[in-house]
Amino acid sequence: MSNAPGTAVLAVFKAAPHATEEDFATVIDAELTRAKELVDQGVIVHGYHRADRVGAALVVDATTVEAAREIFATFPAVAAGLIETESVIPLVPLQLPQA
Repeated sequence: MSNAPGTAVLAVFKAAPHATEEDFATVIDAELTRAKELVDQGVIVHGYHRADRVGAALVVDATTVEAAREIFATFPAVAAGLIETESVIPLVPLQLPQA
């Protein structure tokens, strides 16, 4: 599935059932380094911790879902199988009424 150029992709992640705090401790420094690189490059537009469970939601500047998945694969926790993707959703701008 792809989306139109100039759009964003929203991805929602959760910790894998087998992942432990000790597992995350082994990748956290590399994970944060990678996230900073992507923020600095303008790839990560917004990031959120999940309030309902261990996990995150990211909005990335990507023109296709496939391109976004390639970006997510570069995260050490994803590569290590510690994070599962719940959903990857292509987004297009919404024209909101102005006051």
